[in-house]
Amino acid sequence: MESRDTPVVKKLLDNINWRMEKSYLDCALKTDSRGFVVAETPSNGIIGFHGFVAHDPSLVNMGMWVVDKDYQNDQVGHQMFEQLSYKFPVGSNIGTFVWPDAVNKIQEQYGIRVKTSYKTWYNYGRINTDTLKPCTDEDFRILPVTDVDRADLLSYDSKIHQIPREEYIQNWIHHEKSRTCIAVRNSKVCGYGVLRSQDSFNQIAPLYADDKHVAKAIFRYLVKQKQGQVIGFSSPLQNIPAIEFAAANNMLSKNGKPLQNIYLKDAINVDTNRVYAVASNSFGNC
Repeated sequence: MESRDTPVVKKLLDNINWRMEKSYLDCALKTDSRGFVVAETPSNGIIGFHGFVAHDPSLVNMGMWVVDKDYQNDQVGHQMFEQLSYKFPVGSNIGTFVWPDAVNKIQEQYGIRVKTSYKTWYNYGRINTDTLKPCTDEDFRILPVTDVDRADLLSYDSKIHQIPREEYIQNWIHHEKSRTCIAVRNSKVCGYGVLRSQDSFNQIAPLYADDKHVAKAIFRYLVKQKQGQVIGFSSPLQNIPAIEFAAANNMLSKNGKPLQNIYLKDAINVDTNRVYAVASNSFGNC
């Protein structure tokens, strides 16, 4: 994939109403564009793209498996994956998110029994400020990202994500459309969150916190300037406080379905109790 392909690829995302994915794509391409391929017609028209980011040689995180609707029965997606596989670091594990029913299809079609981790649910709507009121004395502070040592933030992110991803996260949190805050307790990072805007969408991605009180304070800080606006975030179904918060705000999508985090080799089981919103369902473990 070349830089000149980006506008066409983003148009494919617009065609399927994947708005925030354009932000994820920008971040991934800025981090390392070598893990992306496009599918073209004989006349050089782009009809699909697929990619991965290898934050570490031991793990490839795939995402953005997109094919134009007029070509979805032509094995285009499979051909892109095959082309992409030649770019994987030798011996690396592969992780991604899929619809749950795809787990059995992968085994039936390819004979591959993938390892499953957790499931996420997409939450979308307006956050009622009444649900953001503190319910206990807060023994921590919420600070802008500029007031916290970069190494402390990256260390906290690595502990939760389990694979360091310094360049990717820095590209994400320091974007002009990102609003980032850090929670600090006893001089140690105990949570952080990012609200990213793209087109007319607002997405909290990620929000990591040591407990639900820290998470609520981070939500409060991030949405302060977006009151009344629609906001989305994807939470692990295992994180009960996050799902309860979404339910209290009528944000649980009734027409949606979960996404399953899967791996080719060993599953990476992140601490979902500290993941209130994943960074994305592409290019990462959580």
